Amino acid sequence: MKILILSLLCLIGVVSFAQNRRPPSTAKPAQNFAASGIVVDSLTGQTVVCKGTSIPDGLVVSGEMSTDSCQGSAWIVKPKAGPPRSLDVASRRLATNVNYSTAAANEVVRPGQCDSFNQIIKHTYNFKPANFSDAQRNAKSAELDQFWNQVRQSPAVLVPCLRKALREDTSTSFFSIDGSMLLVDIDPSATSKALQVREFIDADLDGTDLEYWVKTMARRGVEGFDTSEAGAKWLSLKDPKYYLKMHGGFPVDSFLGAVFIFGSMDEDLATPVLLRIANQVAHPHRDSAIAILSSLATPAAFRALRELNPAGLSAKDIQSTHELLENPKLLKPRAHPKLTREENLRAFRGIVDGDYSAFREMVMKAPDGEVDAIATLLPEDVPLLRRARRASISRCNQHAVSDYASFTAILWALTWKSQQ
Repeated sequence: MKILILSLLCLIGVVSFAQNRRPPSTAKPAQNFAASGIVVDSLTGQTVVCKGTSIPDGLVVSGEMSTDSCQGSAWIVKPKAGPPRSLDVASRRLATNVNYSTAAANEVVRPGQCDSFNQIIKHTYNFKPANFSDAQRNAKSAELDQFWNQVRQSPAVLVPCLRKALREDTSTSFFSIDGSMLLVDIDPSATSKALQVREFIDADLDGTDLEYWVKTMARRGVEGFDTSEAGAKWLSLKDPKYYLKMHGGFPVDSFLGAVFIFGSMDEDLATPVLLRIANQVAHPHRDSAIAILSSLATPAAFRALRELNPAGLSAKDIQSTHELLENPKLLKPRAHPKLTREENLRAFRGIVDGDYSAFREMVMKAPDGEVDAIATLLPEDVPLLRRARRASISRCNQHAVSDYASFTAILWALTWKSQQ
């Protein structure tokens, strides 16, 4: 059994191993969207172009930020005024520049207002992405562009219809994903995002871009939404896998995808669902749930591990879990820290705000800075450390996995003794 139980060096080992692998010949090539130099930052959702890369036609610079996607600074870009340029879902997101936000409670749908719109939805989304050839996909993408543009051009009338259609939809069609993406794109309110989480959980993922699905749920999780059932859905899939086009084809499997989703959300929201899966003897990814549960390092997670159903676990696994809870191999604080508490806190606040410059400086100064964090951080610093870990893993790449392992090792060292 896998049980990567938290000598989270195991997580780092997974990363090192995966980095040496090549994606199989069936891996999808990078989309034109990526080839043009445009990147959607996985942490902030900002559309950026790495410095040193030419700005594609149709875009203008609107700001500057630091992003791991470019391993440094990047220009924040937005479309020029004019008709949107779009070929696929990602570029349709780029094309949106509508200053529209509405509270669902204030929306009024008049009788008959949405009748023709509902027929358009029914006609537009009567397909399954998995069944399409490349030519069919391109044709349907153009049709979806028209649908998105129609809603953008009449948001006051059609956004209430779109929201109503999503709430009432029971088809599990691609509309669940594409329609909720459009809703959040135009109306990025908490109400819209909560509805998107529900729609993503209910959607049929056959033929769906799994990378975008996982990253979206991770982003909602770090924003405070309960995405635990999305994590459960991911772990219920049969051997899901995708490759990070922006990171050399790095493979994301069932376990790492679950780390991205559960790791990005509040630990107390993740714990009950992880425990539920961990106690299902026949669950195909029970070991992943146990491993992620062990990484949370919260009082509730410690209790959950003690409540773990031992049925189906080997004697070795049971003993490993017992040793983890009773005598874990914790990092030891450095006697003479190279990093101060203030340096750690500044780096963690930067991560939460989407700026990794202080964190990178800290790592350069002390690559093994975990032992300094343990030596200098105070109990009241733990909530900030947790927020930084969530923000970091929501980037959903191999660098985030390595950082998650480091943050988790610090959290175990800081919190385990308080549970005894």
